[in-house]
Amino acid sequence: MSLCFIGGGNPLAGELDDVMNYLSKHVEAGDKTLIIPFATEDPKIDRWFNSAKKSFGDIGMEHIKLLDYRLTNQEMQNEIKDHNVLYFTGGRPEKLMESLIAKELIQAIKGFSGLMVGVSAGALVFCRDCIITKDEDYPETQVIKGLELVDFSVEVHYDGTVDEELFPLSYNRDIYAIPNGSAIYWDKQVITPIHNVTLFRKRNKQIFGED
Repeated sequence: MSLCFIGGGNPLAGELDDVMNYLSKHVEAGDKTLIIPFATEDPKIDRWFNSAKKSFGDIGMEHIKLLDYRLTNQEMQNEIKDHNVLYFTGGRPEKLMESLIAKELIQAIKGFSGLMVGVSAGALVFCRDCIITKDEDYPETQVIKGLELVDFSVEVHYDGTVDEELFPLSYNRDIYAIPNGSAIYWDKQVITPIHNVTLFRKRNKQIFGED
């Protein structure tokens, strides 16, 4: 299993070109991508699908499928096993986790051997502790249980405005703060930054990756 945590960004505006170029070294043109859209609201699913088609199409991956919520739990598990790349959209992380639990997909995801890509909320849930910092959608910062694929946490859409929220939370966990257009790639415990990423550790912060 390898993981890519994307902080955010608009692929239609080219903001994720460098991230996708990096991922192109870790996939094959014939690989099949499954989009898991359970974090987002129904009216936004088409937009996410089109952006994923753009992102993966640019690196030669044409087989892109949306996971249909009308399938049975077993059919969804089979779809996961039948694909090489899982792409988790943004939206609301708690909605995504609730859906994955309700549809009994946790074990299928934890046993997945390919590449998993998470954007925004999709990246948050890969972590043991899913940190949701306060913004216009969340009046208070909260921590919920994630998929526990890694023991660090991430902050997405990072712009330096939530440092005071992240400092105390970094006392007992590393937090990688990822701006739009940046990402981290995790593979067998090795973490590689794609563009600038800030690491919060023990109530201090440092630049983890330089352009």
